[in-house]
Amino acid sequence: MIVLGNYGYLWNVFILFIGAFVALLLSLATENRIVLVTVGGLFAAASLVLTFFHSFSLVSIADGTILLSGFTELFFIAILVPGILSLIGIAKTPLSKKPGLMVFIFLVSLGFMLLAITSTNLLFIFVAFEGVSIPTYVLAAYGKTDSELEAAVKYFIVGAFSTGLIVFGISLYYIATGSLTLGAAPSFQSIYLLSMGLLVFGFGFKLAVFPLHGWAIDTYTGTSNPVSSYLSTSSKIMTLVVLFNIFFNSPSFFPYLKIIFAIIAILTMTFGNVVAISQNNVKRMLAYSSIAQAGYLSVVFLAAGTGAYHLAVISLFMYALAYGFMKGGSFLSLDSLGNYDIENFAGMWKRNPVFAVSFAILLLSLAGFPGTLGFIGKYFLFLSVLSTGTPLAYLVVIVSVINSVVSFYYYGRVIMFMFWRDGKKERVQNNYILYSAAILTVLLGVLYFLVYAFAQHIFPTITPFLVGGI
Repeated sequence: MIVLGNYGYLWNVFILFIGAFVALLLSLATENRIVLVTVGGLFAAASLVLTFFHSFSLVSIADGTILLSGFTELFFIAILVPGILSLIGIAKTPLSKKPGLMVFIFLVSLGFMLLAITSTNLLFIFVAFEGVSIPTYVLAAYGKTDSELEAAVKYFIVGAFSTGLIVFGISLYYIATGSLTLGAAPSFQSIYLLSMGLLVFGFGFKLAVFPLHGWAIDTYTGTSNPVSSYLSTSSKIMTLVVLFNIFFNSPSFFPYLKIIFAIIAILTMTFGNVVAISQNNVKRMLAYSSIAQAGYLSVVFLAAGTGAYHLAVISLFMYALAYGFMKGGSFLSLDSLGNYDIENFAGMWKRNPVFAVSFAILLLSLAGFPGTLGFIGKYFLFLSVLSTGTPLAYLVVIVSVINSVVSFYYYGRVIMFMFWRDGKKERVQNNYILYSAAILTVLLGVLYFLVYAFAQHIFPTITPFLVGGI
């Protein structure tokens, strides 16, 4: 292996970019979808393996601009796992005559996602973030159908607007602190608070929290299933971690941060769940469910500046990992069906029992059914918030539990159609990505203590609150 000093710790990122260009060059010789997806999947899997077995400890690169630690290692895994599932999903989707280019775009954006969560410099974060955004605009329109083009245009317009807010927020942050490094002490408090507010809104669009969610519904519904899976899992987890890095390194903003994200979490999960109840299109229902899940994930910000920080990080990792399997597997399972109307799921138990059971497992896990990784992730996430001991934390967790109960209705409705409604007689083709996601969701849900022990090993102690501590 080439010796690159501390940059050698980024081989799991470099290998994604190398794989992207290998796939692109290979596409000049063949446009066989299976071959190109396999090559891309192998490079992505190699990146995941390197992440597992390469302990980062605490490594500073480029004068602290990039910091690698147990925190980044955990979320490299949480981003890569659903990214690999989405990439494999391309093999089943008739998207384009140029699958090599699509694999290239997938791997490049995945590499930039990993870079975005490593940095403590807002300029570097912005550049890496745009390295993710621009390729995903292309991915959203890649199949060139009317629905995909419409989804991509909406995604691009909102993305451009959110980018403007982020740039404005970064500019005001520099004015207020005289630095682009996270954790800088503000000299002008009012400008600093305004910059933080703009960053909440700018990244909030990308996270698709209420009321900044509008683009996500049409984009998740209109794009191909692998892209919907990718945008709703890896991209969302990356955005959440970037926000975590920024705001957990901003102690002057903590009092406002908790109130803002308590409101955002409650409104987002409630809106997503309530609107999902009325949806008869299962893909659109999953899109609204993604909005609700963003609300659950957002509760982690209530642990900012408290002794619950360590538990919050591990809990966020566990739920992000669960979310990648649940939501990624759910969207990718739809490739086995041509019609996403709930009536098309009727009689699924008789048409393909394994599909019905696997899809039901993922839906139950999304709702938080005991015995699944989704339940364990929610349990620890809510526990980390409750351990802060504030009335606001108790309120948010109570609303979260009520919303989880509400979600059983619309998830259960799909399950009822699959098992207790008569429908079409033709069989549904097998979907091994769905089966794998369902097995891992149950297996890791039962053996959750192994996941927790792994996270505890990677991120062993409560880290002092300093820039680079995460």
